[in-house]
Amino acid sequence: MKREDLVRIVAVVGGAIVLVAAVVVGTRLSNHSSKPTASNIQKDSIDEMLSGIPQKGIELGSPSAKVTLVEFSDPQCPWCGKWARETFPTLVQNYVRTGKLRVEYAGLAFLGDDSARLLNLAQAAGLQNKLWNVVELEFENQGAENSGYATDAFLRGLAKAVPGLNADKALSTANTSAVGPMIKAAQKLVVAKVGKRISTPTFLLGQTGSTKTQTIVGAQPLSTFTNAIDAELKK
Repeated sequence: MKREDLVRIVAVVGGAIVLVAAVVVGTRLSNHSSKPTASNIQKDSIDEMLSGIPQKGIELGSPSAKVTLVEFSDPQCPWCGKWARETFPTLVQNYVRTGKLRVEYAGLAFLGDDSARLLNLAQAAGLQNKLWNVVELEFENQGAENSGYATDAFLRGLAKAVPGLNADKALSTANTSAVGPMIKAAQKLVVAKVGKRISTPTFLLGQTGSTKTQTIVGAQPLSTFTNAIDAELKK
């Protein structure tokens, strides 16, 4: 085999490896490249992660926790999904479950109709104190942006996958004005604390009950959150 032929083969193989790597990274970022279906809802360990932790409306964790983390996210945002799958479980295990941290969900829907439908269902579940189960299921089963994956059947599949949630009641409530106040409150908060332009996910972190907070923008590494939380706990 001539040397130039070997170089050409190596270049082609190298290009293929780069292409495969890009596909893998892209798939991990969006969680699922294909449209998720109602018959294939992925739960992983979400039930176990949240089991026994108090929920009330948009809140997760003990009301007496010293530190509060507010999460601004869109159900379709791929980076929000990445953070939910890769970082959030550790924070729940080490800080929320131990009573050190409470989390508030400030859901936004600016990426399209799928976002609005998913957000409405999450807020409706919040009226039964099951919002976080639905939110994490939505991220675990996230489809491509604006692909129309948030069908009635898919939403019903999500609702039925949550233990203790009255799925019929949640689905019917999601289509009413009952979920409006929570959604409007999140929109008002983001304008007041972040501004009219926001990239998701964005987080506010501070002492519970205090108006003084720090802003963390993006799906930052776990250490960014643990270092910031630990610093607040020491105050």
